[in-house]
Amino acid sequence: MVKDTHNADGTNDFTEKIEIAGENLVATVKNLMSDARVRRIIIRNADGRQLISIPLAVGVAGGAVAIFMAPVLSAVAVIGGAVARLKLEIVRTGEPRN
Repeated sequence: MVKDTHNADGTNDFTEKIEIAGENLVATVKNLMSDARVRRIIIRNADGRQLISIPLAVGVAGGAVAIFMAPVLSAVAVIGGAVARLKLEIVRTGEPRN
C-alpha cells in the first residue's frame, strides 16, 4: 500500500506499508537505513499500535549512522524478539517505484 504526500519544498513523499516476521526486523531496518530515500521508519504491532518511530537524517555518512543508531537498533532487536508479526511503514522521498 502506498500513500503519496506533497511537501512545501516541491518534493513528494510516499509511505509504503509491509508486514514482516519479528526475527527479520533488525536486518530489514538496517537495510532500510542504508537507503538514502528513506526518511522515517515506523514499527507497529499486528493491531496497528505504534511501537517506535525512527527518523532518519538526510546525507549522514555510513559511519555516523552506525554510531548514532546503535541504541535504536538495540531497541529494534528487543521489539523483534518480543513480537512475532510486525507492520512497517516506510516513508520515502521521491516517486514510488513500479
